Amino acid sequence: MSTLYLPIFEEKEGVRAFFSTKAGASLQSPYYNKKVLEELSLQNCRLVWPEQVHQTHIEVIRESAESREPVRAAKTDGIITNNPDILLTTVHADCLAVFFYDKKKKAIGLVHAGWRGTVGGIVVKAVKQMESEYGSKPEDIAAFISPGISKCCFETGEEVYDLFLENWKWADAFAEKKGSKYYIDLKGINERQLLEAGVREIQVSGYCTCCRPEMFCSYRREQGTKMRMGAGICLSR
Repeated sequence: MSTLYLPIFEEKEGVRAFFSTKAGASLQSPYYNKKVLEELSLQNCRLVWPEQVHQTHIEVIRESAESREPVRAAKTDGIITNNPDILLTTVHADCLAVFFYDKKKKAIGLVHAGWRGTVGGIVVKAVKQMESEYGSKPEDIAAFISPGISKCCFETGEEVYDLFLENWKWADAFAEKKGSKYYIDLKGINERQLLEAGVREIQVSGYCTCCRPEMFCSYRREQGTKMRMGAGICLSR
């Protein structure tokens, strides 16, 4: 399988975004695959990445692209900016990447949404942060939920199911019990959260990273892996 990445927001002007496949993966964090970045003409952008601690903090990136020095946002799982040529990146091996683009205010965001971040509503916090920082209106934000572990493969115990219900009373509609285990639809929950936050333009990838060994890395399927797919988004000048 030679495809290095899946294009995101390719029909939209003013932004470049991608989610890499297994062929375009790199070793853990930060994401850096030279072939992918060159194909997308992103190799000269300033690289930014969050530490990814499975929490819900959103960091505002105010650095300009004048310096090429990479930026690491500590204790962070989401990043937003309105500066061009700043490449926001995250890394993934089952958790979701959620992309945000406000064409009117020329602002972007990217979050790492594992199950803990989803319980904490990280996508809602990203929308609110874009509202407060850039004056974005939720109805002007386009969102994309990346490939990731889907309901078919995200098996968990009752304690995780209970956490979802404590925070999102409607989450039972996105879970199915089989024996003593629950199968939870993280993509569906994130989409519902975005809708409740006022976002109307949402695309959701149908790919399950755990089900497609030829196409994606999967921490759960491989019982641990150091390889990570990368997500990236950048405003064009």
